[in-house]
Amino acid sequence: MKTGEHKAEKYKREEYGATLKEKIPYGMYYFGQGMVYTMVSQFLMMYYTDYALLPSLAITAIMFGGKIWDGVNDTLFGLVMDKVRWKSGRRFLPWLKISVVAIPISTILLFSIKGVGNVGLRIAAAVLTYAVWDLCYTISDAPIMALPTVMTPNVKERASFMTFSGMGGAFSMALSAIAIPIVFAKAGFFVAGVVAAAVCLVAMSLVTVFCREKYYANVETQQESTLKETLVYLKGNKYLFLYYGYRLVSGVVSVSMLSYMAKYCLGDVTAVSLIALYSMPMIIAVYICSPFLLKKFDKIVIYRACVILSAAMYGVTYLIGYENKTLVLLSMAVIAALAIMPSIIMGALPQDCIEYGTFKTGLRKEGITFALQSFIAKVGAAFAAANASLIFHFINYDGSLAVQPAETVSTIWGSCMLVPMAGMLLGLVFLFAYNLRDADVQLMSDANEGKITREEALRKMSRKYGMEEKR
Repeated sequence: MKTGEHKAEKYKREEYGATLKEKIPYGMYYFGQGMVYTMVSQFLMMYYTDYALLPSLAITAIMFGGKIWDGVNDTLFGLVMDKVRWKSGRRFLPWLKISVVAIPISTILLFSIKGVGNVGLRIAAAVLTYAVWDLCYTISDAPIMALPTVMTPNVKERASFMTFSGMGGAFSMALSAIAIPIVFAKAGFFVAGVVAAAVCLVAMSLVTVFCREKYYANVETQQESTLKETLVYLKGNKYLFLYYGYRLVSGVVSVSMLSYMAKYCLGDVTAVSLIALYSMPMIIAVYICSPFLLKKFDKIVIYRACVILSAAMYGVTYLIGYENKTLVLLSMAVIAALAIMPSIIMGALPQDCIEYGTFKTGLRKEGITFALQSFIAKVGAAFAAANASLIFHFINYDGSLAVQPAETVSTIWGSCMLVPMAGMLLGLVFLFAYNLRDADVQLMSDANEGKITREEALRKMSRKYGMEEKR
């Protein structure tokens, strides 16, 4: 679908004005998306092992294989998103309108397999519903992350959108961590899934009503994207790969066992709710301080600091030991709070990489940029789930037991603390190689928009990033 040139020009000419009317709905989309994401990422495995009673190796195959294939689909969708031009002149909002309906429905289906006859049929139902849910989530992730790039050319304003998205996602995850264990403990996983889906539908729909696409960089053309252009753009965007390199390493070396740690190490799965409650004051404080921090420091500096502190806290928590429940809850709450600034910055760094890639290559590829982010996130989630289920397989975990053997509990504890710590420390090599500065990104954005010349931007940059030559 090609965009009508008159409509595209109309969007290009519109002046940008960032308002709360745009930012709050943008954050609410992440609130709704985060509700179902937390439900799936934190509790789906427990639903499979302890309620649907699926074999551990089957769960490994379902979650690992499904996520890897879905990650490939993310990359393909990124190419499609860069190529497709809707008749309305918009690039990302039409995809979001589809996801608003598709994600809630697929979430309910995901938690509907418990009553399916035998184990073989339940495995088949799990494969089908998981594949459908992942496909629906695919068409939501990249478009919502790319949306600020067509709402404003201002790098700082884009970061402010990320603040609202981070707030929406963090509060959603905190609320779901508090409410979901209570709901499924009293009414079952299906009811919890329906509640999460309903909240998701209402919250996500607001972005399609209040947010508009109104800015396209001058380098953007209305020609269809080609694979060759995409490869040129990716080859010239080393900072994109450095950032995603960290995300990949820290995601692969991880484990998804928080609900099990709460249930068996701390004595009750609702300990997840207590962690969320304890973290709320710290999370609010982080959000209050975030505008100051983002103005004072480059985003990558803040990101590095949070990663180092988080890794240290995982080590401290492991040494505390799960016998001291109160200290563990407080320590885990600190870890949750330390994750907030990276969650805010997570969407802004790829936007910076888009400006860098555009400035260096003359090509602008939001779709593939954010599709790769979704791909990396899903690969990480696949490994986190697979690592957990493989650990369960090797220790002969039995979900039907109310009390697990001491060796099983100790293994769960060590895995929850030491594996993510190792992933963060290994990934730091990528973060310290990433030296793209915020002020330089703004100069690149101004040049991409045509406000200043490329030569003027290069003169004013703190460093040249190997781009002294003409492209």
